[in-house]
Amino acid sequence: MKFFLDTASIDSITSWKSFGLVDGVTTNPTLLSKESNEPVKVLQEICKIVKGDVSAQVTYSDSKEMVEQANFLKSLSKNIVIKLPCTLDGIKASKILIKKNTKINITLGFDPAQLSIFRNLNIKYFSFIIGKVEDYGENNLIKLPFLKKIVKRLNPNIKLLLASIRNEKHLYESIISDAEVITVPPSTWEKVYNNLHTIRGEKDFFKAWKSLSKEKRSIYASKK
Repeated sequence: MKFFLDTASIDSITSWKSFGLVDGVTTNPTLLSKESNEPVKVLQEICKIVKGDVSAQVTYSDSKEMVEQANFLKSLSKNIVIKLPCTLDGIKASKILIKKNTKINITLGFDPAQLSIFRNLNIKYFSFIIGKVEDYGENNLIKLPFLKKIVKRLNPNIKLLLASIRNEKHLYESIISDAEVITVPPSTWEKVYNNLHTIRGEKDFFKAWKSLSKEKRSIYASKK
């Protein structure tokens, strides 16, 4: 299993990479717009930092325009993966781009049934969205057990990528789902490693430690 970082923040990528949690990066127009008014330069910088795949999403809805933009984005770096929406135009564009050996990440997948059309189409990733559907009152976690089975049956070459991981539950449910990739935003990693109980536990240990005399503490804490 690989962990991608879902961000366009250079600082976040550099920071979480130091912890070994950045096998790749996923971006989208929203994330890029938050970081800079020069998204191309941001993408190029990310590709210099990250050795793995870096997903760059198209900003058109017409298949012809998608292909033209994808060809440009692909030229930026060898580790660019083109993100296309799971629409009929996105699928048309993917068929053209795959013939040019373009790596494709189909995004905005909300239902396992959407995988059907890819049984003979070797996209690299299928991004299944977890958290965003909760905004519409739905729960995609219950669909996870079916996803991997469907991928194996239809096209085992496709890597399942789980996205929109908003909290700890989304993360651990995704980890046990047998997906190849989970893309996690920095905010979720921060929640995981700023666990309230962990912080409280550390404070309790320090409080107990201070009950010892300063002399005894200094002997135990000696670096010699």
